[in-house]
Amino acid sequence: MSNIISLDSDTISISNGLTAVFIDVLILAGSRLAEIVDEKRLIVWFAEKDQSKVGMGTVDFDIREMPWGVNCFEESRRFMMKTIELAESRTDWGKLDYAPNEKLLFLVLNKFSGMLSKLSAKDIFPNVLREWLDAADKDDPVLLGFPICGKHGTLLSCYGCHLCNN
Repeated sequence: MSNIISLDSDTISISNGLTAVFIDVLILAGSRLAEIVDEKRLIVWFAEKDQSKVGMGTVDFDIREMPWGVNCFEESRRFMMKTIELAESRTDWGKLDYAPNEKLLFLVLNKFSGMLSKLSAKDIFPNVLREWLDAADKDDPVLLGFPICGKHGTLLSCYGCHLCNN
């Protein structure tokens, strides 16, 4: 089993383990960088891709389905590119209880970055953000001021801390 990240015919097929690592490092970097609501939402959305809670091999996504804000797409895309850069610098990797396979991880981060660079505002699915927020429970962290994990300093999702769970 694996997970697929896609943009049209461009795909990344990654193992369940590498998916978890990819999400871990994005959450670490993004939680450090996120300042505004739109940035925090993107990181929480990634944190919801928690295979320990939703099942292995079930966190496929098309990057057009990410909760992009229609009016702030370019800013959000730049934020995600900075998040990838910070993840590649190994920032906060000491908070992980394992050592990522850098060769495989950097290949995925590079491919993901390339896909993001091809994405434009006209490509995104405009109702995804609203639908995602409407589906959130009233006690979902995305609606409650974006709490963070006391141990890892990462934004929490409806499943808690992605790093604690794994």
